[in-house]
Amino acid sequence: MGYEAFIQNVLDIEDVRLARHGVRDGAEQSRIARQGMRDSDLRLLQVIELAVEYYWEQDAEQRFTCVLFSSRVPGHDSAGDYLGKAFWEMDGDPVAGSWERYSALFAAREPIRRFVIWHRDGLRGSHYLAIEGRPRFDDTGTFVGYCGVVRDVTLEKQTEDHAESLELAAIGIGHVADGGRFIHANRKLCEMLGYSRDELQQLTVKQISHPVDVDVADIARSALRSGSLSSFHCEKRYIRKDGTPIWVGLTISTKRDAHGHSLYDVSIIEDISARKEAEARVQYLATHDEMTGLANRALFNQLLKHAFETGRRYSRTFALLFIDLDRFKQINDSLGHTGGDLLLKETSSRLLGCVRSSDVVARLGGDEFVVLVQEVAGKQQVASVARNILAATLKPMQILGQECRVTASIGISLFPGDGDDEQLLMKNADTAMYQAKEEGKNNFQFYSAAQKTHAVEKLALEAHLRHAVERNEFEVHYQAKVSIRTGEIRGVEALLRWHNATLGHVSPAQFIPLTEETGLIIPLGRWVIRRACEQIRNWNGQALPPVCVSVNLSPRQFSDPELVPFIKNTLADTGIAPQRLELEITESMVMHHPERALRKLNEIKALGIRIAIDDFGTGYSSLSQLKRFPVDTLKVDRSFIREIQTHEEDRAITQAIITMGKTLGLTVVAEGVETAEQQSFLSAHACDEIQGYYFSKPIPCADFERLLRTHRPTPLQ
Repeated sequence: MGYEAFIQNVLDIEDVRLARHGVRDGAEQSRIARQGMRDSDLRLLQVIELAVEYYWEQDAEQRFTCVLFSSRVPGHDSAGDYLGKAFWEMDGDPVAGSWERYSALFAAREPIRRFVIWHRDGLRGSHYLAIEGRPRFDDTGTFVGYCGVVRDVTLEKQTEDHAESLELAAIGIGHVADGGRFIHANRKLCEMLGYSRDELQQLTVKQISHPVDVDVADIARSALRSGSLSSFHCEKRYIRKDGTPIWVGLTISTKRDAHGHSLYDVSIIEDISARKEAEARVQYLATHDEMTGLANRALFNQLLKHAFETGRRYSRTFALLFIDLDRFKQINDSLGHTGGDLLLKETSSRLLGCVRSSDVVARLGGDEFVVLVQEVAGKQQVASVARNILAATLKPMQILGQECRVTASIGISLFPGDGDDEQLLMKNADTAMYQAKEEGKNNFQFYSAAQKTHAVEKLALEAHLRHAVERNEFEVHYQAKVSIRTGEIRGVEALLRWHNATLGHVSPAQFIPLTEETGLIIPLGRWVIRRACEQIRNWNGQALPPVCVSVNLSPRQFSDPELVPFIKNTLADTGIAPQRLELEITESMVMHHPERALRKLNEIKALGIRIAIDDFGTGYSSLSQLKRFPVDTLKVDRSFIREIQTHEEDRAITQAIITMGKTLGLTVVAEGVETAEQQSFLSAHACDEIQGYYFSKPIPCADFERLLRTHRPTPLQ
C-alpha cells in the first residue's frame, strides 16, 4: 500500500480511534463507526500499533487537533497534553534542521520527511523521534493542515552515530571475522596501513602482521572467542602496504549475538611507533656510549656475565682486553674536547675493525676501552688480536687538520684461568694493562699471578728472587713421561720450584714472569739446565734406567746469544750423552721469527740435543712450516686433552696432531692426562707417550729416583 493510501485509510478510521481514546463524545457514534469498520481497516490499525509510536494531525496554524498513541507508548491514555499546541511548545529539541525549517515546509505545503528531534519524556526518558507528515486539504482544495506519524529512532540514530564516530575516530578500528579477515576498517586504520578499505577487506590479520609477530595474539584471541576472556591488550608490528613496519597497540574485544555466539572481533588499533622509537632510544642510551656508539659499561657487564655462563656451561675460553690510550690527555689538552671526541670516535672504529662480529668492543669511559674476544683457542690467538689493535691504533689520524698518533697499552686476562667471576677478571685485565704501561707502553701483557702484587710487594719479591739461587731456595721436581706401548718411563720433565723462608711456596706462575721481566731468567735457566745434566750423570752412576730429561726454554732464554755455548760447555763438564737432554720450546718462539729460530735450532741440534715443541696446537704451526725445523717431539697441549671425552673438536684436533707427528716421524707426547678415559683415547690413536697426574704428578728428585727403581713396565694399551 502506498504512502497516500496509507494516510487516507488512517483518516477513514479516525472516528473509531478518537472514540477509543475519548477524544470525541458519543458512544453511539463510536459504535456505528466500529460496526462499519472493514477488516482491512482493523489490520491497518494493527500496523499503526506495531509500526509507529504516534499518529498526529495539525491544523493550518500548526496546532495539534489529533494525537493517537500506540500501545507501545506507556503512560499515555489521553492526548489532552498535546491538543491545541505546536511542536515547538512540546518538551523537545531539534537535532537535524530547525523549527524554522519545519515551519517553512509547513507553509510550502511540502511533505515532511524524517524531521528528527531529541525528546525528553519524564516517563520514557530521552529519545530520538523522527517526524513524517503530509499536507491535508478539504473537499474544496483548501489547505487545512498536516497529518503524519512519529517513530522512535533512538536505536537507529545511535547506530548511525556510532558508525559515524567509528569512521571519524582518531584511532584505527577494525572488525575481524573468524579466520582473521577484515570485514570493516575505518578511515584511520586504512590511512595507518596505507590500504584502501576494499584492499584491507581482502586481507587477514596474519597477512599484514610482521613475520616475527604473526602469532602474538593467537592464544588470547582463542580465549576471547571461547568467552574465558572479555578483552585483551597486546603490542605487535603490522606491515604497511609499502612494506615498512608499524608498531601498534591492540585492544581487542568480541561482538556477540543475542545467544552469546561470537560474531566478530572489534580491534581498537593505536599507532605506537613513536613511543616504541622513544623506548628504543632510551634503551639504546642506557646500554651504549652516545658518542662512539659502542656498548657502555652497563651493557658490557651484562654481556660479560653471559660469557661467563656460556663459558662454564660449555667449558669455553674467552679473553678480556683492557685498553688504555697512552697519549690521549696530551691530544685532548692540545686540540680541546672536540678533537678528543673525534680521536675517540676514530679509535672506536679501528677497534671494531680488529675483531670478529661475535666479539664485543665497549667504551668504559674517558680513553678506556675493553674488548671481549669470544671462544679463543689459546694465548696466541689473543696475542694476534692485541697486535692488530696496537698496529691499528698507531696509524696516524687527521684530527682538526692535525696529524696525531697515539699508542695503546693492553692488559689481557683469560677465562677461566685468570678469574672465576666478572669483577676479578676485569680487575686482573686492568692490572695487566698497568703492567704494559710499566713495560714502556705500546705493548700488551697477559695477566699473571705476579701482577697481583703492588709495587712494594713486587720489589720485595724481586729482592727475594735475586738471592734465591745463592740461598739454595730452588729445587727441581720431575714429572714422568710414560710410553703407552711398553709402559716404560721414557722421559721426565724438569720443573722449577721455589720455597722461600719468608714467602713460603711461590707459584711458578708468579715468579717465572718476574724472572722474564727482570732478566733473571737467564741465570736461573742456566742453573736448571746444569742441574738437569748433573742429575742425569748421578742417575747414570746409580745404574737407574736411562731417561731423557726435558727442560723448558723461555723466549728470553731462546734469544740469549750465549745459550748454545753454555749448553756445549755444560755437556762437556758433566760428560753426559747429548741425546739424554731435551729442550722444550713453544710454537710462538719459532713462528714469531722463523728464520732466526731455524738458525738457533740447527745450532742446538748440532750438539746432539733433542728438541720438543711444547703446547702444540695452540699456535699457528702448519705441517709445511713444522717440517722445516729439526724437531724430535710434539707435545699436545693439555687444553685439548682436558675435554677430550666430551668435545668432538678437541678429539679431532688431538687426532690431527698425532697424525701430523707420525707423518713427520716425531714422538708425540700428550700433556695433562688425568683419567683412564683420556689415556684410552690416546692409546687408540697411537699416541707415543703420556704425561700427567694419571701416572704421576711432579715430585722431588728422591721420590722420582724411587719411582724409577720400583716401576714395573706394563703396556697401557
